[in-house]
Amino acid sequence: MSTVECPSGHQSTDPEWCDTCGAKIGGAAAVVPPAAPTPAPAAGSSAPPMACPHCSEQNPSDALFCEVCGYDFTTGQAPPSAAAEPAPSVEPHVDLSVNWIVVVEVSPAWFDLKGALADAPCPPASSSTVPLTNHTALIGRSSASRGVRPELTLDADTGVSRRHAQFVRNGEMLTVVDLSSTNGTYVVPAGEEPSDATQSLVPGVPTELADGDRVFLGAWTSLTVRSSPA
Repeated sequence: MSTVECPSGHQSTDPEWCDTCGAKIGGAAAVVPPAAPTPAPAAGSSAPPMACPHCSEQNPSDALFCEVCGYDFTTGQAPPSAAAEPAPSVEPHVDLSVNWIVVVEVSPAWFDLKGALADAPCPPASSSTVPLTNHTALIGRSSASRGVRPELTLDADTGVSRRHAQFVRNGEMLTVVDLSSTNGTYVVPAGEEPSDATQSLVPGVPTELADGDRVFLGAWTSLTVRSSPA
């Protein structure tokens, strides 16, 4: 597999984004914070990387999805493009009597906490709105070479993983699930502010959201969920 060198000198198999620091290939060098000490495995146990059955890429032992091809380690489901004859499935119920939208914003408060994950200063304030009309909506950074096209694309925030998290609609309920992201996903209830005490979600465990709750991720990204009757 061919590799390219990112601005920080890392070798990457992705021609668009560095596999190590997330910097855009051909862009500015990333400022990577010192790595936290890796805890030693418990006596008598080990957790070596596991190879993806679909693309053979090495992934962390607790990964839910392959970072390269999107293979689902939990269900054994191959990426959509790899399934020659997709099995019939029942579409999960989405209650269209309730509108859910996501307000995507730059959060200076979150940058004050997580700005070391970025390779640039906090960008100017901005806001955009994304409606959630399907059962799931992927949150992450896009990669044309790997076919990753998130419904909520956060390419500018290099602290965000390609497949970082996803929103899931089930009836009237909306949840968010961390997909074993590198830097974690955080939920702050409506009316509260993030702090050093804010804990990241447990990967793979859905967290129910209410109107006005905010999801924080990456170096500066804030996602506020809003609901209203259709």
